[in-house]
Amino acid sequence: MIAPLLKKFFGSSNERFVKRMQPTVDAINAKEKEYQSLSEDQLKAKTQEFRDRLAKGETLEDLKIEAFATVKNTCRRLCGQEVTYMDKTEIWNMVPFDVQLVGGMVIHDGGISEMMTGEGKTLTASLPLYLNALSGKNCQLVTTNDYLAKRDSEWIGAIFRYLGLTVGCVQSMMPPQLRREQYECDITYGTNSEFGFDYLRDMGMAMSKEELVQRDHFFVIIDEIDSILIDEARTPLIISGPVAQSTHQFDKFNPHVNRVYKKQLDLCNKLITEAREKLKTAIKDSDEFDEAIFDICKVRMGMPRNNQVIRILEDPDVRRAVEKKELFINSDANKSVLQGVKNELFFVINERQNDADLSDQGRSYMSPNDPDAYVIPDILELMQGIDSNEAYDDTEKIEKKREAQDEYEQKIEEMHNISQLLKAYCLYIKDIHYIVAPDDNGEERVVIVDENTGRAMAGRRFSEGLHQALEAKENVRIERETQTMATITIQNYFRLYDKLGGMTGTAVTEAKEFKDIYGLDVMEVPTNRPCIRKDVDDRVFVTMKGKYKAIINEVKEVNAAGRPILIGTPTVEVSEILSRFLRMEKIPHRVLNARRHQEEAEIITNAGQSGAITIATNMAGRGTDIKLSEEVIKLGGLHVLGATRHDSRRIDRQLRGRCSRQGDPGSSVFYVSFEDDLLRLFADRMTGILDRMKMGMDEDESIEGRMATMMIENAQKKVENQNFMIRKRTLEYDDVMNKQREIIYEFRKDILVSDDPKVRLYDILNNTVEDQVEVLSTGRRGAYRVEQEKLEQWLGTTFPLDFDLTSFNFEQPMEIAPLADAIIKRVVSAYEEKESNTDPEQIQYLERNVMLSALDELWIKHLRAMDSLRQNVQFAGIAQKDPLIEYKQQAFQLFAELEDNISQQILSNMFRTAVSLESIEEMLHNIPMTEQSAQDVEFENLIQQLKLLQQQGMDTESVSIDDMMQMEAQPPQEEIIEAPPVRKPIERESPKVRPNDPCPCGSGKKYKVCHG
Repeated sequence: MIAPLLKKFFGSSNERFVKRMQPTVDAINAKEKEYQSLSEDQLKAKTQEFRDRLAKGETLEDLKIEAFATVKNTCRRLCGQEVTYMDKTEIWNMVPFDVQLVGGMVIHDGGISEMMTGEGKTLTASLPLYLNALSGKNCQLVTTNDYLAKRDSEWIGAIFRYLGLTVGCVQSMMPPQLRREQYECDITYGTNSEFGFDYLRDMGMAMSKEELVQRDHFFVIIDEIDSILIDEARTPLIISGPVAQSTHQFDKFNPHVNRVYKKQLDLCNKLITEAREKLKTAIKDSDEFDEAIFDICKVRMGMPRNNQVIRILEDPDVRRAVEKKELFINSDANKSVLQGVKNELFFVINERQNDADLSDQGRSYMSPNDPDAYVIPDILELMQGIDSNEAYDDTEKIEKKREAQDEYEQKIEEMHNISQLLKAYCLYIKDIHYIVAPDDNGEERVVIVDENTGRAMAGRRFSEGLHQALEAKENVRIERETQTMATITIQNYFRLYDKLGGMTGTAVTEAKEFKDIYGLDVMEVPTNRPCIRKDVDDRVFVTMKGKYKAIINEVKEVNAAGRPILIGTPTVEVSEILSRFLRMEKIPHRVLNARRHQEEAEIITNAGQSGAITIATNMAGRGTDIKLSEEVIKLGGLHVLGATRHDSRRIDRQLRGRCSRQGDPGSSVFYVSFEDDLLRLFADRMTGILDRMKMGMDEDESIEGRMATMMIENAQKKVENQNFMIRKRTLEYDDVMNKQREIIYEFRKDILVSDDPKVRLYDILNNTVEDQVEVLSTGRRGAYRVEQEKLEQWLGTTFPLDFDLTSFNFEQPMEIAPLADAIIKRVVSAYEEKESNTDPEQIQYLERNVMLSALDELWIKHLRAMDSLRQNVQFAGIAQKDPLIEYKQQAFQLFAELEDNISQQILSNMFRTAVSLESIEEMLHNIPMTEQSAQDVEFENLIQQLKLLQQQGMDTESVSIDDMMQMEAQPPQEEIIEAPPVRKPIERESPKVRPNDPCPCGSGKKYKVCHG
């Protein structure tokens, strides 16, 4: 009671903030009026003046009023002039309103400016962009697609170019050199994925500082910030490459899963048909009624999207009985009942948790001759059995354990393949979750459809083998698995920036998440003109059929008046259904969905014309205004019709916001049915009241009123909270990975930009030798005993050198520092001898290459280990342990091992790389050896291999010995040369990449123009 009263008298916090901004707005307007008397050259000179003042100690905050006034005055001067962008010319007619000045200040202060559609967010961003670009650092603006990035960089870029700033735009498929030029500009436009992938390539894949493209992460503005930081945050950015060997068995198991799927479909259809018949005659609460309800519960567990089930649940009494029975089945006290239900089915689907599990009957059906074929063995029991078996000696026990472990891992892989196939068949629906469309070569591919925007996400793939399962289901070519080479979440990428701001039309509903995750406050900026849109209460129907009929009737009615209509749909499937209905009625219309995304700009441009009917998925041209003619404004403006409520209120607000821009008239209404997923899955008992309201309703009748709308919004809040917890949990896991990533990438960048990488190499040498000597020592200061045999073994495997340690008495306690110093001195002396006759620049290149190669190879392996760890720790919950804590503890151990392994491999490679044949021979001749070892023979063989390559005319400068050992040296056909026996080449972990092959980094470009 008190809060609403205080708000009435003092206004909301948002209103008070806007009020506090008014004096600054007035000051900007006064300064802009003063600038109107300046000449063009004087105004343009302001940019250099501001930069000079910053250099003398003033801050960006000191310059804010003058900088904003400069931008506003520039816009005024551009009015009436032609501005060319995207191969077309328009007359500039924009000068920032006061509300846009407020929005610009919110963004500059590191907040989110919520401005309704049509309020000029694109122009608003120019104010803080100009101000922050005065710092000389790269400022970036992130848009949702390449089209908007290019359009805004050219259209709004006219302001910056007028004032002497440079503007760049990063586009997909742009070569590295051109990308670098865009980042060198004062202001750079692009998409979040382009910026993120450039960061990953810079920090995780570049082999020299000349390959780095990004400058810094100073200030970024994110347009449609909710779409990028909320909707896309669940999918991390991943650069992947092909695995060395494909291990999937989706093609093998697909026929079996297809058979068991059809078997379950037949079973569920039989059960639901029997339940229907029983319900026709059964008395409520009788045994026959209970049996029917029990059968319905079975079908809900086996085929939750069964259309007959959805129809039956329209009866309120049946719905309540089913919910009560499901609570009974899933209670802890009735686990045997639950297990009995599972055993009657072939597999069980958990729609809410998006999971699938094969039952005992399903396993027997898939493998009748071996029911245990798809049972995961108890690995601990197997290991204990091997240990206790006295018939095995120690060697046999080790071998048996290895075989048991291999069998266990194989079973895990098989069950994972089957589970993913079941999910593909039962939970992922074509034209809703994905489409099958031809690629540039005409080959059919499974393409993900973004659930929030309706856009086809070409190039993105579902993780954990699900995409391959869908490819098997749809009988298209199954792509090979990939391995992660570099990855980062959207959240952690944008947290790299010193300052982050954003703008959108819909952020208030996610204000808590923006604050908790990013530390961003959301401010609602008032509209320049009052919004006069009429939002009608939801219309709730019993069935989808009744809902669609009502939608078509309303379209006819509104269209007859000449008003344009925008129909928003959640999926491609719904848009196609409504399109068929309209075609049957011979009503002209346009469809915009993932199948027709190429026509987006043209369709949205015409959506505001008189009589236009546009069906669009949620993609609906965000970033492009639907402008109305005077005729349409007089008729009442654009009518927005939602074909359902979406999981998020924010998506609904986006759809409503497509009309009534800048004070234009308009209206909106949503149509909902009890068969919609939102009500079916998440309304739960809140639909009890609605159930009573719909009793006796005809299919064509609807429930209307504020109460129904509020209940639907409550269901949306549940979904929003569930999705927030998923994103938050994902971030908690990635924060562990992020700390490791920061350490590795900082180490990597230090190597790249260092003028003398030898300093870093010697640091690693000193630290590793000292640590190793200490690990092999026992005792206390001044009286250590060192394990001589283990130390000599480590030295022998790490360095191809002879160490004279006879001056140290390992039988007596000693100081370990002199021992470590002697080892380091010997290694440094041999290394300097090795490089004495080599060009310094080549040495620097090789030193960087030695360190980066070891770092990259082991980091990629570490990423795989971390992926496996994250999957495995989920089982910790069974042991009443928090999986996240387990993940953190084991991740710490893995990272400690990674750091040790990186240092070890770098040192091992110090003497295994040379720039020429002469360097190798010189190095070997100058290293004294007490006796010829296997390693001597190896080096002699490598010299012969290198000579053979030289005879073939190959360039052997800067050849790594490890790389050389992997080359397939074939003599010319004209002359057969018998080479001396050499060690068998090391097999590559991945296929050799040739110049015209796609680059393994995932950029889509050829290897020779990317990382070749």
